[in-house]
Amino acid sequence: MPKKHKSGVVPEKCSRPSAHEILLAEAPGVEAMEKLFQRLDGILFCIKDREGCYLSANDAFLRRARVEDPRDLIGRTAKEFFPPLLAAGYEQQDTGVTLRGEETRDRLEMITNSDGGVGWYLSDKIPIRNRDGDVIGIAGMSRDLRSSSDNDPRYAKLASVIDHMRKHYDEPLRIGQLVAQTDLSLSSFERLMRSLLKVSPRQFLTRIRVEAATGRLRDTDDPLGEIALDCGFCDQSTFCRQFKAIAGMTASDYRKLSRL
Repeated sequence: MPKKHKSGVVPEKCSRPSAHEILLAEAPGVEAMEKLFQRLDGILFCIKDREGCYLSANDAFLRRARVEDPRDLIGRTAKEFFPPLLAAGYEQQDTGVTLRGEETRDRLEMITNSDGGVGWYLSDKIPIRNRDGDVIGIAGMSRDLRSSSDNDPRYAKLASVIDHMRKHYDEPLRIGQLVAQTDLSLSSFERLMRSLLKVSPRQFLTRIRVEAATGRLRDTDDPLGEIALDCGFCDQSTFCRQFKAIAGMTASDYRKLSRL
């Protein structure tokens, strides 16, 4: 976390007191966007400038970043509030938006929760353009994967299987056998899962197991092999490979970074 002084956080060079006002003057529609997202609890929303410095964020975002005063966020970057390798991924996405004007839609990523753990979110980022069409900032929105699915009426058809996966992720589970207990075919279940959560049933189960493992890595000194088996992976090698593929870092690096 950044250094504190009596008036809050010591700003870095990228902090510009008038940056937010300048952006609103050049793209006035952003102000309405900010007001709409301010009170949404299950959706994280933020505005950044071209350098990746935060200009504003809603309350849900501040809680995930564990920031009480929004002024402590302004002018600072993701790497000051999130684990370094997660922040590096966010910044890489930002570069695509600012340099190439790309939009990212429904990107599944890990974001820290207010309790220090991690959760899965579906994230969108779009460029903010001025009247000349130049990219002057980034608007980002991340939806909590659990609340996004729980509030969707289509979720009822998946609920029993997903609930079973969440409660019994540490057991050997065969997706086909679980789906057989519903009135859906495996192919229909998979299509609905991809439509709603953007992942296959097997990928979702793996993410549940990885999420459980992050808590063990953060809060205990248990060996990786023990964590792997307790979280439903067949062995340490499979666990380490899948953890890195999903989290973007090794399990050992995550353990070290979570304790900084």
